[in-house]
Amino acid sequence: MRLTWLGHSSIKIETGSQVIYIDPYAGPDEWYKPASLILISRFHFDHCSQEKVKKATGDATHILGTTEVASQIYPCGVLHAGESKMFNDVEIVGMPATNPHADLPRHTEEDDSIGFVILAEKKTIYYMSDSDYLPQTQDMKPDILLIAAGGTYTAAPKEAAKNAQLIMPKLAIPIHWGGIVGTRDDADLFRELANVPVKILEPGSSVEI
Repeated sequence: MRLTWLGHSSIKIETGSQVIYIDPYAGPDEWYKPASLILISRFHFDHCSQEKVKKATGDATHILGTTEVASQIYPCGVLHAGESKMFNDVEIVGMPATNPHADLPRHTEEDDSIGFVILAEKKTIYYMSDSDYLPQTQDMKPDILLIAAGGTYTAAPKEAAKNAQLIMPKLAIPIHWGGIVGTRDDADLFRELANVPVKILEPGSSVEI
């Protein structure tokens, strides 16, 4: 399995013959090809570029998102927190998402945002989106934790590091930095403070899981 950070909160996962995009927004258009599955955590411009969604959509592509996402993109299925859906040998589980850092009331509306757990090849990837730590994720111990650490609209590096230590992943990858908000210094500080293994990716770079 290969995971590629496309920048900001955008992720590409290649597992077997399947290609999965999460929150298609960052990176050049040529990084987006027709995929098996597109997951969209919220209908915000920096998590969902409709042009990127079109680039990543083919005849066999499934799209999953929140109720709001499904109202704006067609066809798109709705995934609620706690629900699980299978796509061949890949399981997608919806996770609740809370964001007390954002200054827009709509961030707290039900179904406005969701996180994802991706289960494939006996590996677990937890994509938190912009969410803060959730008590039910303590000691989750995913293989990969994709955690926002850029501050302003999400947890800042110090808080993100504490959250990562509670979740205890085998590897944490900081996201939501280097573009609209957050800097490489934020990613470096997260790595310094988190008492878990951390890998900082550059846009377009990958890690084998």
